[in-house]
Amino acid sequence: VLPDRRGHGLGQALVATLEQQARHLRVQRLHLLTTTAAPFFRTLGYADTDRGAAPPAIAASREFAALCPASAAYLVKAL
Repeated sequence: VLPDRRGHGLGQALVATLEQQARHLRVQRLHLLTTTAAPFFRTLGYADTDRGAAPPAIAASREFAALCPASAAYLVKAL
């Protein structure tokens, strides 16, 4: 969300919609990496998780293995 549009609930609405879609698909857990938005996702119930605890399929993803720096926060939320 663009900086001048933050604070109006758009990000929360987007995440809520995506989480609902994931529930509909019977996804049990969401995983994300972020270098900038960890505080935002923490307020939505995502918890910091050790990268070493990532399931093999997540750890092998291109994002996890190469695109996101080791300094990126790894957050998880059970649905």
